[in-house]
Amino acid sequence: MFKSSIGRAVRPALLTLVLTGVAACGPTSPGTPQAATEPATTPVAAAATGTGPATAAQPSGAPRPRTTTPAAAPSARPSASAPVTAAPAGAQQAAIGTPGKDGGAVTATAKNLQLTAYDPAGGAAVLSSAPAPSAAPSATPSATPSATGSATPSATASAAAAVQPGALIASPPTAAAPQGALVAVTAVQPGAGDSIKLATRPATLAELLGGTEADGKVAVDPHGIKVTPLVKDLKASIGADLGGVKADASGTLEVDVNAPIPLPEGASVAATGSLQLHPAVHFAYHGAAAGSPRTASIGFDLGAHAQWKVTGDLSRSTGAAPVRLPFAKLQASPVLTVAGLPVVVNLGLTCYLEISADGQVHVEAEQEATGTWSVRADYTGGKGWSPLTDAADTKVSPVHLRLNGKAGVRAALGAEASIGLYDTVGVETTVAPYLSARAEGSLSADVPGNAPQAQGSWSVVGGIDLNGALTAHLKIFGTPIIEGKLPLPPFHREWPLLTGSATLPSPRPSS
Repeated sequence: MFKSSIGRAVRPALLTLVLTGVAACGPTSPGTPQAATEPATTPVAAAATGTGPATAAQPSGAPRPRTTTPAAAPSARPSASAPVTAAPAGAQQAAIGTPGKDGGAVTATAKNLQLTAYDPAGGAAVLSSAPAPSAAPSATPSATPSATGSATPSATASAAAAVQPGALIASPPTAAAPQGALVAVTAVQPGAGDSIKLATRPATLAELLGGTEADGKVAVDPHGIKVTPLVKDLKASIGADLGGVKADASGTLEVDVNAPIPLPEGASVAATGSLQLHPAVHFAYHGAAAGSPRTASIGFDLGAHAQWKVTGDLSRSTGAAPVRLPFAKLQASPVLTVAGLPVVVNLGLTCYLEISADGQVHVEAEQEATGTWSVRADYTGGKGWSPLTDAADTKVSPVHLRLNGKAGVRAALGAEASIGLYDTVGVETTVAPYLSARAEGSLSADVPGNAPQAQGSWSVVGGIDLNGALTAHLKIFGTPIIEGKLPLPPFHREWPLLTGSATLPSPRPSS
């Protein structure tokens, strides 16, 4: 009986203790871990600063999990690189915030604002509420306003209050800043209506990204490339996009030209060309230390297929320098998303036809070239910037060739390219695949086709030239300034295509 009495007294006490412990632990839903044991899923910006979501306080007497708890605090430098992706097309809202306290990336705190006026020389800028992005009409209106719609007066006032001296502004391209802008706020004044007037200074990627680790290559959407004709007969078209246009779509831009190349003393040769391009930009940034990244990189790959033809009579040498005809200017400012922040890359190309000759010759030459032309600037802390160029897979071959005379002729279709960030050019380069032929007599060749028909001697070679320089504007990375320009290592490759000789017919003796 005594044991039975004890059992009746203990069981209610144990039940009460269990219920009290469950209440102290707080409510949880099945399958949802406590805040203290949640796996690390913080954004890159938070991970970089070590300021992820706060750990819930453990109640007194509650059990403390051991084996399931992650590391107490994230490292200031994430172990994995953040992805580098294409930003949504048409986005114009600026990312505004202060740098992380522990050397992390900026955390955007002010939203729904865009740069509506900007003077790069003086630093004056104006922020205004961003208009709602255009979207397809919905059959059922949303009950809650879109986070990307026009800001209400109260939301604008709240955002304005967050824009204080010391804040950084990373703006994608807008009408006021077509190449984007990266600045630090030095003074704030109220503007007209819902706008804010600012004084700014240029900022660096080291201030924006801090200890972020990021590396990636993004194809440039051909729909975002602006083509400016430099000759009358120029056509631009975009290749099939396989079912839809996406911000990170890899497509093909084709530019076709039909224009004469002017020669000395009023002469000219007829020229046509077709250039298909599918560019991609490469960006890398690895953890700032003392205001500079450990390593960084900026560059582009220009996949291309070119075909061009020149026809005419060259009665004399074109001179020491070849004759060049620029026919199109291409510009794009793709926006990359790095650690949730916009990084604007500026890519420019000027395409041209070029010919040179050193004697009298009738020429009819059609050729094609394919390859990927790569240019990159790499930075390593303590060593500085180093350039890299590569066009090793380029192939140039004649399609149709007729020469008659005594001269050397070289015809090229090339591009002057530049790449930079936020309207600051960091890398300049010129790439030119070419076909060079020299004949004394006559040469007729079709590739593929029959053997060349020739009299005299001849040689035909294909080649590629690539050169350029790094500029002081790479300082936007927060790296030491380059004095003047740092030349790229020139890339030159040439290979024989046709060569040979045949006896010229002896002149018949006069009767």
